[in-house]
Amino acid sequence: MLVGLLSAASACFLGDYEPPSGQAGGGGPTPSAREVHCGDDVCGPSEICCIDQGDTPTSACTSPDACLALTVPCDDPDDCAHVGGICCGLWDEAAFVYTAVECTSSCDAVGHPLCRYARDDLDCPTGLDCKEERLFGPGFGYCDAP
Repeated sequence: MLVGLLSAASACFLGDYEPPSGQAGGGGPTPSAREVHCGDDVCGPSEICCIDQGDTPTSACTSPDACLALTVPCDDPDDCAHVGGICCGLWDEAAFVYTAVECTSSCDAVGHPLCRYARDDLDCPTGLDCKEERLFGPGFGYCDAP
């Protein structure tokens, strides 16, 4: 499982990134402009957000191999345009935690597309609202039915 998380993390900042097309104001971020928000910080291009989930979540920007908690390589569709444009949080309903966050082309029944809470519903698929995700700390959201 850890290898899968590291692979997902590295996929979000490799040089094969292609910005989304058709967005107002230009195509989107370049690999070096990728922005993963992490608490009050923005992680650098070779970093991920490492989150310890819980009642009082903690987060820090770090290298993928230094994270001993939940590895978060993306926080919105722009970070994942190279693989289909969905930043997906895999949810464990029984444990009430996310087990992984990864860039993907689809987010199935056990996942929630992630969004930046401050950007309202811009990051969510049509018909879904961006709701605050308190397990991740400030700024994070997940897309869900209104």
